[in-house]
Amino acid sequence: MAVAKDERAPGVREQKKRETQKLLTQTGMRLFLEQGYGETTLDQIAAEAGVSRRTIFSYFASKEDILVASSDTGWEDILGDIRAASPESTPLQVVCNCLLQRVGARTNEDLLALRQLMLLSATLRSRGQTVFVERELSVAQALAQVWPQAQRQWELRMAAMAAIGAFRLAVDTWRDSPQQSLFALAQQSFAQLQQLLLDAAHGLVHQRVVVLQAGADAGF
Repeated sequence: MAVAKDERAPGVREQKKRETQKLLTQTGMRLFLEQGYGETTLDQIAAEAGVSRRTIFSYFASKEDILVASSDTGWEDILGDIRAASPESTPLQVVCNCLLQRVGARTNEDLLALRQLMLLSATLRSRGQTVFVERELSVAQALAQVWPQAQRQWELRMAAMAAIGAFRLAVDTWRDSPQQSLFALAQQSFAQLQQLLLDAAHGLVHQRVVVLQAGADAGF
């Protein structure tokens, strides 16, 4: 029994580390929003989270590190939703629904405040549009855990690219017109994507019918 306990210990320690990091990240972001980024110190975050100064500095060297961690953690939550999806749905619908669920959980005011915070991070700004490419890959990998069949991997990659592309369009529009609702823009973008795919499918069917009819008329 002692051996089994020792074997589990590393996993337990890693889980504890993840939980502590998430607590510090959530506490830091809350304080940034409540009292301002410049007015918040790492010592205050540590005190609010109930950990020592030494503990917080073992996770984060600066406040910017918390912003970066918050961005990554938020995306990991979305990936977790995707991995937990039912295979009875479709890959594209799963991604769209998971993105809408997370965006819809916050008010537009909250999202604007978070965006302003994220702009303070040079690391996040330097990522630029490349972050969407990284997220396409991570979404495809998450989908592959729901649909692991080798023959579906191409489809999953396309679903990830299509959904993230549509979401990127909504985000870009929202950045230019932040008075609009990001949730509504994402809904609109996903609906237009679905319609585009339906139109393309109908076009292919019509083309197939035309080809078959032409073959019949030619006596084939």
